Amino acid sequence: MEVKVKRGKILVYRVFDIGSEVDLDKVEALFEDKKLKERFKLDRKHNMSLIISSSPVSVQLGNFDIKLVDESVSAELIAKVWHFGTVSLCFQIPIKEGTSWPELIKIASWIENDAEIEIFAREKAKEFQTDIRTAISVPSDWATHEDYVTYFIQEFEGPVGELTTLPEKIDIPALILAEPRELLSDSMKKSILENQFQYSKDDLVVADWNSALVVDPSGSMDVPLVIEFALNQLLEMRYYDDLLDQRLNTLYNEVVGRKKGLFSNKYSRLAEEASQIYLEISEIVENVENSFKTVGDFYLATIFRASSKRFRFDDWQRSINDKLGNLAEVSRLLHSEVNESRNQTMEMIIVVLIAIEVIPFVYNLLH
Repeated sequence: MEVKVKRGKILVYRVFDIGSEVDLDKVEALFEDKKLKERFKLDRKHNMSLIISSSPVSVQLGNFDIKLVDESVSAELIAKVWHFGTVSLCFQIPIKEGTSWPELIKIASWIENDAEIEIFAREKAKEFQTDIRTAISVPSDWATHEDYVTYFIQEFEGPVGELTTLPEKIDIPALILAEPRELLSDSMKKSILENQFQYSKDDLVVADWNSALVVDPSGSMDVPLVIEFALNQLLEMRYYDDLLDQRLNTLYNEVVGRKKGLFSNKYSRLAEEASQIYLEISEIVENVENSFKTVGDFYLATIFRASSKRFRFDDWQRSINDKLGNLAEVSRLLHSEVNESRNQTMEMIIVVLIAIEVIPFVYNLLH
């Protein structure tokens, strides 16, 4: 019997950086009258495994028609704004009852290659940033963004048996990779299915770096929310990695190949700037990393750690730490140069003062 979806939806995410920090209390106040906002919360009793420093605010932006393959569907758009400066837009697209698995894979391929959602999401993100501009300390216009798709299924049509055997009945890797035509290799399928998790016999999660399958009859949005949190953290890591590249290049260009004048304060200014950048970015990066922590090996914590691994958090953190180390070293070298320059200046002043004292004395002796 062919497996079909009876009830489910596709969550299409686009995540943007909108500023250095967002005052979430102000965001709530801005949307108070519309009653379209709510604070992030988890349903599961085991959410004790997660520590959230500042819960994001969700705002319903309305329903919009989205083209999906050869038809138009109405999708609900929800914006979730996070205190460390990102907004994630989620298009919740309903899956038509009776959609077969091959049809769902075809839809996945369409979403993967469609440019209209990308353009529309960027426009809405810009509008939302303008709407909450008073709550953003320093607005940002960074072009890079993150995208992700979660296929959320509550019920299949017909008996599918134990969900542990679901990968034997449907091609989950083909959906995750949005590959309607290619026959994936066994090694590729194995790599994806290694990230398979279950809390009970009735639910299933397969999470990869670009999309995930979540099967949950209860309709709980905990797992998609946890993955979304990891996605926002990933974007911020990429942002500050790129920002560090820019700042380091600017410092290098200011220092290398340029001569400083005898009384120039250029190095002093650069040393102060490097120290300030180091402190600011270190504090912000620590704030992002500490915004969401996992405790123990509970289900949601396991999902978060698995998503973080697929998003290569360790690589981004290592890159940021290395660049912060380079920035600290640049700051140290500049301060050393400043001190050396000051010492040289003091020595010259001392020589001049001695000369002023000695020359008249010698002159008097000779005459």
